[in-house]
Amino acid sequence: MAPSDRICWIGAVRHGAGLLVLAAACTVFGARSGPAPEENVEGIRAANRTVLVGPEGEPFDMPTDVAVGREGHVYVLDGVHHRVVVYDAEGQFRFQFGSRGSEPGQLLFPLGIGAGPNGQIYVADSGNHRFQVFATDGTLLQAVPLPRTKSDVPPDPSDVVVDSSRRRLYIADNDNHHVALYNLTDASFETVWGGPGQGQRQFRFPFLMDISPQGYLFVVEPINTRVQVLNASGKFVNFIGGWGVKPGQLFRPKGVATCDGLVFVSDSYLGTVQVFDMSSSFFGVLTDAAGTAIKFTTPTGLATDAERKRLYVVELKAHRLCRVDLE
Repeated sequence: MAPSDRICWIGAVRHGAGLLVLAAACTVFGARSGPAPEENVEGIRAANRTVLVGPEGEPFDMPTDVAVGREGHVYVLDGVHHRVVVYDAEGQFRFQFGSRGSEPGQLLFPLGIGAGPNGQIYVADSGNHRFQVFATDGTLLQAVPLPRTKSDVPPDPSDVVVDSSRRRLYIADNDNHHVALYNLTDASFETVWGGPGQGQRQFRFPFLMDISPQGYLFVVEPINTRVQVLNASGKFVNFIGGWGVKPGQLFRPKGVATCDGLVFVSDSYLGTVQVFDMSSSFFGVLTDAAGTAIKFTTPTGLATDAERKRLYVVELKAHRLCRVDLE
């Protein structure tokens, strides 16, 4: 990540940096302009919030991302501790896996995590320049180093997301300003999309990502203050957001999740989760029961449990995971 947006961890500096609710909840909000996100606005409402802070005696330290796996199990990426912490759907701690190192199964300041359709857990093992695949119980299945680039800048994976219908894995390479494509069937790297810049199909330090059921890839660019959308062929579709603090603008976007034609984006500076449609129109924000925008502390990664209508928001500098029960 650019110097102005570094994540400082104990003993190191780390460069670099789906939501599915009921259709009824997704469709009641029209695109609008209006008050800034911190003021009272309409939006998708939260019924309850629960905070998870890590295993007893071993609290989180600047977690960055979260994924929901089988049976609603929650996988929290706690990169400072080089581990993944696992909770069940009721919020009870189950187990953890990972330790600091470069051996297969070990992690080094990982940043992004994703869940596959068969329960596999994919981790962007950033410090080791690779991604790793784990079974639901934390057993290592595969460790895959990323190839060097023409610029000879070491690969810097910040997130991974699975396109199950195309048997493809997308890897955001933060320092190389592109997205790498890995063929899960052939176990080979296919190509890269993008390059450095501010235009279409260009990135500046891409961070977290998500994919829609239709195969559209959503890439968060904190420095370009936007989310860029590409189709399954890698062609540019749209920009969501843009610099600013007004509704529909982004100051430091970090996480993204899609839902039934809507896109949810966390902004670590504004402290909100904003909602857009696929054409980038602003819909609203995540609010409490009174309609006031919920203020999170440096929200980053987002994930959901569709069956239980829950949104998970990582709050990096608060060292916690917030579970939001949606109305």
